[in-house]
Amino acid sequence: MNDNNLLIDILKEIKSISHQLMSIESSLSNMNNFLAKLTGLESSEHSYEVERAIMPSSLEILNLQDSRPGLFTTYKTIQRKDDWVTSSDIALETGRSRGLESRYLNYLADNGFILKKRVKVTPDSKATEVLYKTLGVDE
Repeated sequence: MNDNNLLIDILKEIKSISHQLMSIESSLSNMNNFLAKLTGLESSEHSYEVERAIMPSSLEILNLQDSRPGLFTTYKTIQRKDDWVTSSDIALETGRSRGLESRYLNYLADNGFILKKRVKVTPDSKATEVLYKTLGVDE
């Protein structure tokens, strides 16, 4: 009898977890739709890749400031921009090489600090340009 009660409790907990996961999935889907609209994916036919970020916490930003000051400089520079920028744009402001800024920007995008998208240079071209942008509080 005791084993049956334990099994029933486990099944109830699994059901509860399942409901929570469905709720999380729904929230993530809504967030993805919002970010697609925010980044202009719906209006841009030539954009074929966007990596979405969730706004980093204050603790993550402080950790970045303490542990990786070079990355933090890049993050603060792109944070001052209102629109999508290239690694060359950031390099001009920081005085560092485009390659270094590209690595820093890719790190920030991979770790969810900024958004990244790849856009065709012209509609007919295979050449692409990588653009970056922060996800601001007011967006």
